[in-house]
Amino acid sequence: MKSSLKRLILDNRKVERYAIFLCMWPPLLLIIYFAARRIELSQQFVVAWGLTFFLFFFRKLFSKPPLRIIFVLVASYIAMRYIFWRTFDTLLYTGPADFIGMMLLYFSEVYCLVVHTIGMFTRLWPLERKVLPLGEVPPHKLPTVDIFVPTYNEDEELVRITVTAANGILYPKDKMNIYILDDGSTVAKRNNPKSSSDAWQRYLKFKGLARELGVHYITREENGHAKAGNINHAMHYSKGELILILDCDHVPCKDFLMNTVGWFLKDKKLFLAQTPHNFINPDPVEKNMGGFFTAPSESEMFYRGVLPGLDFWNASYFCGSAAVLRRKYVEEVGGISGDTITEDAETAVSLHNKGYNSVYLNRPMVSGLSPESFDDFIIQRTRWAQGMVQIFILKNPLLQRGMSVYQRLCYFNSCIFWFFGVTRMIFFLAPACFLILGLKVYHASIIQVLAYAVPHVFCSFIIMDFLHGKYRWPLFSELYETVQSLFLVPAIFSVIMKPKHPTFKVTPKGQGMEVSSLSHHALPFYVMISIALISIPFGLMKWYYNPLFRDPIIVTLIWNIFNLLMISASLGSFWEKKQVRTFHRAWAKGKVTAYFRRVNKIYEGEIKDISASGMGVELPLTSPMAPEEEVWLKVMDSYGEKYNFQCRVLRQFPAGRAFYCGCEFLDQKKHFGSIVRFAYGDSKRWMDIWDRKSRPISTRLLLTYLARMSRIGIREGIKGLGGYLLLVTKKYLVYIFSFKKYLRLEKG
Repeated sequence: MKSSLKRLILDNRKVERYAIFLCMWPPLLLIIYFAARRIELSQQFVVAWGLTFFLFFFRKLFSKPPLRIIFVLVASYIAMRYIFWRTFDTLLYTGPADFIGMMLLYFSEVYCLVVHTIGMFTRLWPLERKVLPLGEVPPHKLPTVDIFVPTYNEDEELVRITVTAANGILYPKDKMNIYILDDGSTVAKRNNPKSSSDAWQRYLKFKGLARELGVHYITREENGHAKAGNINHAMHYSKGELILILDCDHVPCKDFLMNTVGWFLKDKKLFLAQTPHNFINPDPVEKNMGGFFTAPSESEMFYRGVLPGLDFWNASYFCGSAAVLRRKYVEEVGGISGDTITEDAETAVSLHNKGYNSVYLNRPMVSGLSPESFDDFIIQRTRWAQGMVQIFILKNPLLQRGMSVYQRLCYFNSCIFWFFGVTRMIFFLAPACFLILGLKVYHASIIQVLAYAVPHVFCSFIIMDFLHGKYRWPLFSELYETVQSLFLVPAIFSVIMKPKHPTFKVTPKGQGMEVSSLSHHALPFYVMISIALISIPFGLMKWYYNPLFRDPIIVTLIWNIFNLLMISASLGSFWEKKQVRTFHRAWAKGKVTAYFRRVNKIYEGEIKDISASGMGVELPLTSPMAPEEEVWLKVMDSYGEKYNFQCRVLRQFPAGRAFYCGCEFLDQKKHFGSIVRFAYGDSKRWMDIWDRKSRPISTRLLLTYLARMSRIGIREGIKGLGGYLLLVTKKYLVYIFSFKKYLRLEKG
């Protein structure tokens, strides 16, 4: 008892967590008590709207801990007032069909309240950890590190870039070993007549790549347990104290180990140092809607908002890549877990349950690729959803005895979040069921809705903007959830029916789009839009012929129109835009010196963008250079390393008082290592991009942006539907003419 008390006193962070967790309960119980008390409707109107306006106008005063606690408690009070009113005043039995619809909607709201409330708690005190430099640590005292690059069916060029960058990581070379873990050339695949030829070609190609780059190559007998099995197999053939895991499209920066290993020296119980997954290309929704370069990316909410909050509660978990693990603790739990298809989070559950610690460093030190097509996007999100639901069912975090209460709540919230697809579908169908079918699912007058529901909805948006405003604009999460919901519902129910049935599916990366086309996933959304559109005239007729029900009719009509706008905005994401670029171009900044040898002139300019094939620079030219003019570009990264690249200007156009020059690297094969180090090896570049995109948005600009997205969605949706109907008509005509020709031949 004394020793455990001593450890608790020494661990200041643990004391802080327990103190905050315990101090939250008395005011929370008071809030529940006052929220449950009945007051007059006029008083509720004043209280709810008064507190909502208070949160809106004074939210900046509560932006930092510990004042954030007050903000969260006030928001919780408004939410509690709403749910108590819904529970005791609006649940009326009017028939079996009405009752089923009403209860489905009610439980969906309860689910959202639980996720919302626990989410506020987990983001209460976001932790911004500082980098622990290794400058003063003698090289012989540094731990050995194995770098694993698992690959399955990805292109050789993708793996080459990642392994080349890994070779450039700043760490003693005798302390670092790099392994290509090739799961696409297993012995079983090479012996299988159907895949033998491709598997042997891949085997020889990747083994040659490993030899060329001076790294290790590992394959295995067969593909058991997917990525988890691949890593566990490699652990038998390596012996580093730490393991850095990189997806084969996650190109590491030079300072990755210098910024992470220090935490393992400081905390002997640390099992994980997780870093953000930073993506240099837009996902299909961002690409098709044109929002990647103006709005914060979807992943930023998780990596910049959610994980720092979880990190405070020692609940930041393994995300599969861009992370360093301590080998002996991973071996203690039997290796990377493989009972679910989210082996990363599952492994973290096992290790946190053992009492070990994790840290999250909020600095992007890899550059990865988002899925290119909507099909690939859905494959990825379906795997995440099914895997987290598997963890919830098979390894319920609430029942893990080795974890603290707050860790269990953090994991519980991360798991049940993925049921959002079910609630999204219910929220969409509820107003349509009332307007078209007459199901009475929500019993309230307009005055009650204005006093209870509307403040609750506004307050939810305020708290989301308060917690994630810089990293996720309001309503953008709703848009993403709307896009995914229809496809996640059957996937989630399949896990509930057979928890061990889902299999790991690799997300395809680095694939281009030859032509723009409509994704086949769009068809159900046309059905949803049709339902929402049909609901409007039904609602107007009901309003005219049923004066006693005008209040709920108006409420559901407004609700239905909001659904229609969100679905219309999401429709544009299904129009797959053409993508033929071999290497994605990332925004960049920095000084560049350009020397044009033919004219013997030197210009000082600015870097504008960068990729593995070239660089865009802005130079103070008075007139354009000759086509394909050769130029030497001299640049320097944030670590002080200097580079000289021989290039040629492929395109140029005026940019204010200067000229933008798109330059292609010459002798790319010869200078490939230098190109990769400069293009992808500087983590400051990714921080600059984060800072550039991290900005709050005003309500006016947000509404303008959403209106623009709805317009794009409707336009692209009509275009896609027109193309689809044209294709069907063409096939039908071909069939008719072919059939007539067949009849003529038969008569002849």
